[in-house]
Amino acid sequence: MFKLHIFRAVVENFVVAVAAFSLGYYFTAMFHLGTAEVGGLWSVISGVFVMADKESLTIKSARMRIRASFLGCLVSGLYLYFFPFTVVGFAICIAVGVFLCHIFRIPDHIKTTSITICVVIIISAIVSDIGPIANAALRFAESFIGALTAVAVGLAGMYIFKVKRAE
Repeated sequence: MFKLHIFRAVVENFVVAVAAFSLGYYFTAMFHLGTAEVGGLWSVISGVFVMADKESLTIKSARMRIRASFLGCLVSGLYLYFFPFTVVGFAICIAVGVFLCHIFRIPDHIKTTSITICVVIIISAIVSDIGPIANAALRFAESFIGALTAVAVGLAGMYIFKVKRAE
């Protein structure tokens, strides 16, 4: 049987994918064309990750995503500013990210912080014509763009569909 809340979820995720990719791509292209596709991809990943069944959960997830992404970008950007990529350094960054999440009492941020560290460090290892701080800043901005897109689409969907999501 067709249910309106399922249709709403399908439409919202479609819109998030198109809008987040476009916004992330064009934003990143203004600063570094070589990673514009990554910018779109990272924005979509952030947006899809943030989407939830309730608007309040989407907003809470967006806050978590932004904090965790900031922490991951900070750790990896600082590391790459002072040191070149090594596998051991990469692992140390992840360990530092996990440690900081525990110190700041945000253990639910560990996975997102670690994934962000992975993305920033590996992109810096692959793409040599972008500085580590610029790379980390772009990845944070893209994550922010995706999270904000998901919140905007979720709130718009609430008014357009005038139906609550599944409980």
